[in-house]
Amino acid sequence: MSYKEQYAENLTDLLIATLTSGRNVRLFHKILHERKFGRYKKESVRVALSRLHKKGYVNNSNLGWSVTNKGKKYIGGIRLLGYITSPFQKNPPVNTIISFDIPEQDRTFRNWLRNQIKIFGYKMLQQSLWIGPGPLPSLFLKRLEDLNIRKYIKTFKIMKRNN
Repeated sequence: MSYKEQYAENLTDLLIATLTSGRNVRLFHKILHERKFGRYKKESVRVALSRLHKKGYVNNSNLGWSVTNKGKKYIGGIRLLGYITSPFQKNPPVNTIISFDIPEQDRTFRNWLRNQIKIFGYKMLQQSLWIGPGPLPSLFLKRLEDLNIRKYIKTFKIMKRNN
């Protein structure tokens, strides 16, 4: 399975992105005929829109589907969970340890973090203890702050000691 297939967006993410992209979404059928929606059944798209509507993320009016303020906040969360490409070269020196203890209620963030550090080339020592290249990119550290999980993560620089 390729990287893109493994981290492909799901139907809900795709619907929200389409509704906020500024495309003409006046008619529901135009959404259904978008190229990216071709792999989904019409009923699946309707069910997904219904669920988004039930959660308060989208509204359906005479003008068509639109995203609510709550949906815009949800979109912000989706964008925060996007992956950052690795700034490290192939086979970089291993000089950083990451340790984290993210609460169960933030499981989504914990899974995102594990996947992100795998992209950076880190290897798991234990479930929440990883070793890999460093220093960590500032964009990654900023993302941890934005997700409000930086306080659960500790990083250690490995240095050789001459005796």
